[in-house]
Amino acid sequence: MRDGFAMRGDWRHDVIVVTLAVDGLGTRDLAPLSHTLDRAERDRAARFQFDADRNAYIAAHGLTRLFLGAWTGRAAGSLAFNAGPYGKPVLVRGGASFNLSHTRSMVAVAVAAQGEVGVDIEPLVPNRTVELDIADRWFSPQEVAQIAAEEDEDAKRTRFMRIWNLKEAVIKATGRGLSQELTAFTVTPPKADAAPVLTTEEEWLRAGDWRLSQWDVDGHVLAAASLNGPPGTLRHLRVTADGLAALADGAPILV
Repeated sequence: MRDGFAMRGDWRHDVIVVTLAVDGLGTRDLAPLSHTLDRAERDRAARFQFDADRNAYIAAHGLTRLFLGAWTGRAAGSLAFNAGPYGKPVLVRGGASFNLSHTRSMVAVAVAAQGEVGVDIEPLVPNRTVELDIADRWFSPQEVAQIAAEEDEDAKRTRFMRIWNLKEAVIKATGRGLSQELTAFTVTPPKADAAPVLTTEEEWLRAGDWRLSQWDVDGHVLAAASLNGPPGTLRHLRVTADGLAALADGAPILV
């Protein structure tokens, strides 16, 4: 066991996405995660006004440290990070690429042994307020057409969120964030057994080996993007409150 995760087999051929629902979790529940944070992370967590925001931050950053620690064989609390050229965090001394995302109620961490990875999680509430004309400005014409093809407003909003979710994962994998032209590529959410698809005329994007996946998780939509990553699959692991309780008792989460 290393810092709470016991790795069964060699996962380094896969991209692993770990999620944790934080609704209902309190300070004691999150203790196995909060004790891994460094001083700067603890100080930032303390500045959040609302408990939900503080808990989501602790969960996202603590879970990232625990899983990277298990992955690299280093103590979670000893890990250090730098910022890449566009500000994306990178692990000092390498060993894995990673990305994290969180809402107030769910956190997600993606890790890969090579290449780059991006992850995004969003609440999937069909009747939430979404200004669909945003798509006209930020989405490709093909994506706008996907939304327009839906029959009712709820379906249009759901399609919008699924497209936005995938696009966020892609730009987080590249590390360029919103400095990247969002209309320069098109994503198509999964259908039946077909995986999501990325198409583009941008040569540097086309040259990459892209793999995308998207899941529905407890009222959220979760997307992961792998760029020039390992040859295996994109796998989703759910950590539960019971798993955190086991950590508090000194037992590992088996993955």
